[in-house]
Amino acid sequence: MKRIFALLCALLLLPTFALAEGTLPLGGPAPYGPVADAYGEDGLSYDDGTMSIRIEFGEAYDTKITYVYVKLTDPSQFRTALAAPYPSKKLLTVPQMAEENNSVLAINGDYFSYHSNGVIMRSGKMLRYNTSKKSYGRDMLIINDKGDFEFIIPVTQKNYEAYTGTPREIFSFGPALIIDGVVQEYDYRKKTSCGYPTPAQRMALCQLDTLSYLIVYTEGPEQEEHAGLSIPEFTELLSTLNVKHAYNMDGGHSSTIYFNGQRINSPETKNRKVSDIIYFATLRTDNPQ
Repeated sequence: MKRIFALLCALLLLPTFALAEGTLPLGGPAPYGPVADAYGEDGLSYDDGTMSIRIEFGEAYDTKITYVYVKLTDPSQFRTALAAPYPSKKLLTVPQMAEENNSVLAINGDYFSYHSNGVIMRSGKMLRYNTSKKSYGRDMLIINDKGDFEFIIPVTQKNYEAYTGTPREIFSFGPALIIDGVVQEYDYRKKTSCGYPTPAQRMALCQLDTLSYLIVYTEGPEQEEHAGLSIPEFTELLSTLNVKHAYNMDGGHSSTIYFNGQRINSPETKNRKVSDIIYFATLRTDNPQ
């Protein structure tokens, strides 16, 4: 009896909070903002019971590296937002879009508005369907309805029509660096916008496991005393992190990680305006917007 009483007392002391019913609606800003008391005292972590974030720093190739670990409860917490409805060319900074969409954590997307190639989908809505030869060099990353990564390489109409999954987000940048734990081999001269041999700021979006992700950012020549990484160096670094999939996102001055009201990576760097973001949102209803 004493054990039962003690257990009941312990349960009464556990934190209680309301959760959104089912999943978050696709499209539009997330309905609930970050929970203030979920941030860690160090300012580099967050855990509200429906999602957790941990930020770490390291160094490789004489360059500062930022690692962001994200664990979600539901696929709908993995979200995207645009600076303006497509096909507008309007641009905003990542912090601006993050605040407008109640983001807990946000990063830049693939900046698809600066080119017209590839297949683009956001929040389940097809924005662009271009499988012309000019799109071959842009590896397609699909985030499906389970929050898992899938790839279509090369991007052709036949390959896309053969896809049988349910896409929610489709990105057109790349290249894919690691698929199913295997480092990818390719002719970099046939890939678009990856700056393969050039030391640079880099951003990779990785999947570790089910609803578990890792964002890896490297500084570059734009930051004092930081050399930056080439694609081979970046891939080698990622291969040591036990990632299942890794996809190269827009880098350079676009690379931005926004968390807890501030830019986490290279805070001295000016925020570049971009067309889109990837962000993560809570299921807790404590802070309806």
